[in-house]
Amino acid sequence: MDVVDDDALVLVLERVDSHVSLIRAAAVCKRWHSAIADAAFLRRYRSLHAPPAVGYYHNPPGLSETALLLCPCAPVFVPSPPSIVDARHFSLDFLSGGEGSWRVMDSRGSLVVLTVTGLRTAFTENVVCEPLTQRYRMIHLPPDSDGFLYLGPFLLDGEANEVGGGISMSNFRLLCLFHSNGVTCTSIFTAGSSWSEKSIDPMAPSIQHSRTLGHASGSLYFYVEGRSRTLTVLDGSNRYNCCVTEGCDGQPRIIVVFDNAMKVFARLDGTEWALEKKILLSEAIHSLPGYQPGHHHIIQTIGQGFIILLQGSGPTYTFSVNLETMEAAPAENMGQIVSQCKLPWPPALHVCLDR
Repeated sequence: MDVVDDDALVLVLERVDSHVSLIRAAAVCKRWHSAIADAAFLRRYRSLHAPPAVGYYHNPPGLSETALLLCPCAPVFVPSPPSIVDARHFSLDFLSGGEGSWRVMDSRGSLVVLTVTGLRTAFTENVVCEPLTQRYRMIHLPPDSDGFLYLGPFLLDGEANEVGGGISMSNFRLLCLFHSNGVTCTSIFTAGSSWSEKSIDPMAPSIQHSRTLGHASGSLYFYVEGRSRTLTVLDGSNRYNCCVTEGCDGQPRIIVVFDNAMKVFARLDGTEWALEKKILLSEAIHSLPGYQPGHHHIIQTIGQGFIILLQGSGPTYTFSVNLETMEAAPAENMGQIVSQCKLPWPPALHVCLDR
């Protein structure tokens, strides 16, 4: 490597496809550390290699608010296969009151937002944290929000920093939607600042009858019931048979399940939604271990690149579908909401003292 000039070295390091390996490469010598720590290098690397999903947080499934209040249960972290991290580093026991006092609401990048367990209509106390670094910030809802119906909180990207990161503890935004007396507005909390309010376009449907479908590529998606069914997107988890998630390419997908068919819609060119893939669920899962013929497929959980469904109205069978390959596999029931967690960006690079 001594005969490789700096330009060639950078081209080699840009092709390291694992963030963990990149951190290890920065510890090889001072020269490699200097090349990797450069802001321009980190910005290019981030554009080529998105931080991997190291796992998902979910709340214990099947427990009511009363049960959680009487016997708090900690959110569960499930590493993504193949696991590249030790799950113990993603424990939430560093939070005030212990991890059993909190419930996962949303995630974005390496951050997770949680609210106090047992409060259904007044999430007055929230915390935004980065589990791997154990940094967190307590956030109270705006003082004038009492009595409002609202959706949230949802994490949004902040302004990208000089190394290409979209969200961090220093630039995150937290979004809540409030509704009262026929008026809907949003409040956004910006890291390093405070809450600010914005009115939603008066032509937008009310959130009073909205269902959150998920978020993908920096946008939030809601389904609004009424005479005309509307898909609402706000730039910036359910058991219903329509949901929104990101594909393996990071682009949004709408998944619709009707009877025995599952359809995946995409708008890869950024214009109209179009049918991308379709499968018959009974054919996809008939050879899986433990499968029994049945219908009533219900969307249970969504995540980047996959969806988990329940089959059956009595004893249920849980299985997942990979949105890239459309292959099915047995799956664990993780409840209705999972929150993806990625490695922090930029990576923490320690100075190499050897050479």
